[in-house]
Amino acid sequence: APAEIMKYFGTDEYVTYECDFAYNATHMALQWDALATGDTRVMMAAQHELLKKPIGTSWITYTRCHDDIGLGYDDYMIQSAGYQPYEHRRFIKDYFSGVYESSPAKGALFAVNPKNQDARISGSLASLCGLEKAMIDNDPVAIETSIKKIVLMQAHSFFLGGLPMIFYGDECGTTNDYSYLEEEGKYYDNRWMHRPVINWKNLNLEDANSISSKVFSATRQLTALRKKLDIIADHSNLVWMTTYNIHVAGFIRYAGNKQLFCIFNFSPASTTLSWKAFTERGLQTKQVFDHYTGRTMEVGNDRDHLMIEPYDFHLLEAV
Repeated sequence: APAEIMKYFGTDEYVTYECDFAYNATHMALQWDALATGDTRVMMAAQHELLKKPIGTSWITYTRCHDDIGLGYDDYMIQSAGYQPYEHRRFIKDYFSGVYESSPAKGALFAVNPKNQDARISGSLASLCGLEKAMIDNDPVAIETSIKKIVLMQAHSFFLGGLPMIFYGDECGTTNDYSYLEEEGKYYDNRWMHRPVINWKNLNLEDANSISSKVFSATRQLTALRKKLDIIADHSNLVWMTTYNIHVAGFIRYAGNKQLFCIFNFSPASTTLSWKAFTERGLQTKQVFDHYTGRTMEVGNDRDHLMIEPYDFHLLEAV
């Protein structure tokens, strides 16, 4: 839970003296919650705890790692979004294990508790985002959608603040590796499905139209922007926006008079964000520049809206 994560930085008279970096495991799990539901309210309900991070410390941000994904956030955060905690967690587990009928994800449950059905989730970033199923179905639309999900998830963790970590294979969209089932020392632990044996020569990164190349190219772009934009450096300089839209998460990274508005649509449908959400946070210019797309946008009045495509995001700075 968020309050427990904070203890890694230190408690009582030892605040900030325990460690300087901690895995932001809570927000990692909250991203997956938002992706499954298309609803960012549970994610937002946890931020008041995560923003208590002591000055001088920072997060390791990530979409996944070598381990499983635990749904480590408090019940009241789920309830604040109007969900029943037990049923909500069951939906998240069913969704990412592929049990939920319309889910494109191909993961598996790990360490299932037979008494209360608590469990954690295994699966690669790409497979949990639907790429494995889309490739099996040979569905080009679903493939492009899954790539957008992969990039959305990576971008959200890259610009949130802290040190982004990419688990090997995620940078080029590798799917689950089931060869562990044939190894005596691994077959009983399905976490090995997201610890792939990669034949790097077969990834076809030189072909700009290949799936691996598209994911890799986007990851490189995110990495370049993360290095380029000094405003992303973690100086406890993050403010969450009120987006007036449950599908959209938005936060501002700031330094002096500079602001970078980071906007993420976790919905499978196009949606809108009122320009009021920007102006009430201090945006005064008539144009903004999107660092990801390289486009300049006109800022409308408070009753006008920014259109955001499914699983799309924007990194907007005043021009």
